[in-house]
Amino acid sequence: MGVFAWWRLLRLVLAPLLMLLGLAAVAGKAWLEVSGPFVEALEPYPFCDEAATALAEDRVADALELAEAGACGALEAQARARWDGLGANLERCWDGVWTGRGEDAAGVGCAVASDLVVFGDVRDLTRQALAWGQGDETDPLLIGLSAAGIALTFAPHVGAGNALLKVARRAGSLTSGMARSVNTLVRQRAWRPLAALLTDAGRVSAKLGTTRATRALAYADTPAEMATLARFVERVPHPLMGLRLGGKRVASIADDALYRVSLARGPAGLQLAAERGSRALLSRQPLLIWVAKSVHKHPEAMTALALALATWVLRWATWPWVLALSAVAVATGLAAWPRPRPAPGGRRVGPGRAANASKA
Repeated sequence: MGVFAWWRLLRLVLAPLLMLLGLAAVAGKAWLEVSGPFVEALEPYPFCDEAATALAEDRVADALELAEAGACGALEAQARARWDGLGANLERCWDGVWTGRGEDAAGVGCAVASDLVVFGDVRDLTRQALAWGQGDETDPLLIGLSAAGIALTFAPHVGAGNALLKVARRAGSLTSGMARSVNTLVRQRAWRPLAALLTDAGRVSAKLGTTRATRALAYADTPAEMATLARFVERVPHPLMGLRLGGKRVASIADDALYRVSLARGPAGLQLAAERGSRALLSRQPLLIWVAKSVHKHPEAMTALALALATWVLRWATWPWVLALSAVAVATGLAAWPRPRPAPGGRRVGPGRAANASKA
């Protein structure tokens, strides 16, 4: 077979492939539109800019959380230095022990420490009894929690959860739904379900620390939601930031990788992940996973490559670019398609006859 015959054969192969590529690009884009939206298409959330703004506005706790979630090294160091500079002041600590309240990490920490021993529960019962005797308003929830703290003081996790709920109640971050649930369990003397609830609250406190855990309780209204919240904060990084940006629905995200990717996209990414689950990640689609596996053997590298491929596809594959690529591919395929060449006698010879003529 001569060079000319080989060239014609190559054109016979390439021409339909190019036209199929053009049609596949349009079909792929249509599939993305139907099966989307996807988290990877969203822009990264500006954690560092938000952290700088919070720090400038003296919202040190918010700045620290934002800087940690966005891995903003310099801003995180500044925020942590200012947060630690609030200090464990002796006066604030004593105020936390005596009143059960705290304005900063030192006061809250000392308030919780007092609640972990019987002193805090006796203190609160005494204060509520004095208020009742003077005709002032009392708080049934604090009374119930203090009684439960004395009854269940032998369990460390229960004590930590009980202290956390009391601090959250005073700080105003305990939801009305959770308050009703606790009051109901106390009135019914359902000590085992109450102990389970307080244990879950203690798990939240152990993972986040008291100050952050107090704010996290605002996202649980029932004992079941408290259990979900405890599992969530123990499993994922920066759980409080995810809750702040996406609400309580974020706690239902069971896929750690999905949570990490969606958190990096901010509220829009978390909302999309909570609504669609793992279907919100294009990088989980079989084709991209196959491409990543064919290049890398390590799971971490495969995940990173699949994510990078998905992000690149979604950012690049806009309708104008896809239609332009499709038009160029189809036009090139049509141009490359071999035309019948004239025979010596003026007749046009098709590809099959040209091949026979070359053999002869």
